[in-house]
Amino acid sequence: MSDVLRLAELLIEARLAGTPVGPVPDELVPTTIEDAQAVDDTVASLTQWPVLGWKIGCTSTYAQELLGADGPFAGRVYRVLESGAILDGAEVPAEPLLEGELAFTMGESIPAEAGSVDRERLIEAIADVRPAIEVVGGRYANFVGLDVRLIIADAGANSLVLLGPRATGVDLAMLKSTEAAMVVDGQQTGSGTGADVLGDPLNALHWLVDHLLSRGIGLDAGQLVSTGTATQVAPLHAGSMATATFDGVGSVSLTRR
Repeated sequence: MSDVLRLAELLIEARLAGTPVGPVPDELVPTTIEDAQAVDDTVASLTQWPVLGWKIGCTSTYAQELLGADGPFAGRVYRVLESGAILDGAEVPAEPLLEGELAFTMGESIPAEAGSVDRERLIEAIADVRPAIEVVGGRYANFVGLDVRLIIADAGANSLVLLGPRATGVDLAMLKSTEAAMVVDGQQTGSGTGADVLGDPLNALHWLVDHLLSRGIGLDAGQLVSTGTATQVAPLHAGSMATATFDGVGSVSLTRR
């Protein structure tokens, strides 16, 4: 059994059991980014779980420094909830962290055979933009400080994405200047703008499309893309309520029992 397959099976087992993976043996730590991506691909292949979209990690200098990454990475999203959801028990990782993000919904598919997509075509393929909160933590007991290749192997530590209402009348060209803030239990925990996300959330989306196409993976109509934190990260303690707000786009909230 290959190391890629062994780590994939550990991560699947952790998802199904709702318990974190223990210390990962050194021989199972992917030696390259490509091997890490292969683990995520293997989880998808073995489970055949519906892929509801993709998250992009480390699209800001802040996040790259936090996780020790040289640049962005991608992970599959298997769980999406609507704003106002109440999270309980195994629905959250051991130490959940929150990221306020802008998320795009694809209105048109971009096939794996496309090769490349220019910015104009990409914008035409977007159905809407929504405020989002990504709950990160993944299948490890604590992902901060882990080898970034283990994080990439685990779908970029994505646990789920919460989506706010679809925004109307939004000029996508203005998203880079959108001001964002995360508030947990009445206290602001982080803030930023769309420009913190690779200079523009549209840049992050374009990066993802190019990245996936280079791996022979397309995007399907209806899938979401969560573009990376514009509010740094904040812990979500039991009994807390969090709201992420993006001026001109809207807000999204969640509660943890």
